[in-house]
Amino acid sequence: MNNIPTQALAVGIPVGLLLMTHLKSLPLAYTVRSWFLLRALIRQAKENKLKPDPLFSTISQDHRCYLDDIDYNQHMNNSMYNKILDFSRIHILYTIFPRVMMEPDHHIFGHSGGVVTLFRKEILPFSKYKVQTRIFSWNDKWLFLQHRFVTTTANNEEEVACFAFSKIVFKKMSGRTVPPKDVLELCGHVFDDAVEERRANNWEIASHILKLDKIRTDPYPWPKDAA
Repeated sequence: MNNIPTQALAVGIPVGLLLMTHLKSLPLAYTVRSWFLLRALIRQAKENKLKPDPLFSTISQDHRCYLDDIDYNQHMNNSMYNKILDFSRIHILYTIFPRVMMEPDHHIFGHSGGVVTLFRKEILPFSKYKVQTRIFSWNDKWLFLQHRFVTTTANNEEEVACFAFSKIVFKKMSGRTVPPKDVLELCGHVFDDAVEERRANNWEIASHILKLDKIRTDPYPWPKDAA
């Protein structure tokens, strides 16, 4: 330690702390995290011989709120929720739809069509949380995913900080939409009365979320000269 110049310590320690507390914001950090996740999921899918997890199974990912995740209100920034959900969507696509994701000859790709987030509790700096994701419902075009951001209280009880819904559309390279049920069947999922009952019950909620698309035909125009 005595051989290290004081100037180097004065610069190195703050820089080191900055890097440690802002790892997720460094250049290519998001890409690297996605690559490691994909690598693990692809290996798992191959080991399972592309057999999918049960249709309504829940995938869970552990996270922590670091300094580069928070805003001036000293809790996790609203924009971070959607960014974190990217990893959950990747995860569930490769566990519930491994055949479509891993067999390129199908030429089917899942695309995010929007996210709705409903905040309930704040996620504080350095606190741990997990994101749980599962299939919620679908129609002839859209597949809805249901998400929960879950924290643990001082009494070791789980508390939901945020509910979210993602809608996914499956497209061929030509741009043609593939119905989610067709994609699920292609991946080996079997439908029975219990599956249809759950899908239909959840669609009562999902259909209301889908009504938000009507904002595209808003009858009240925006002023062209708005500041």
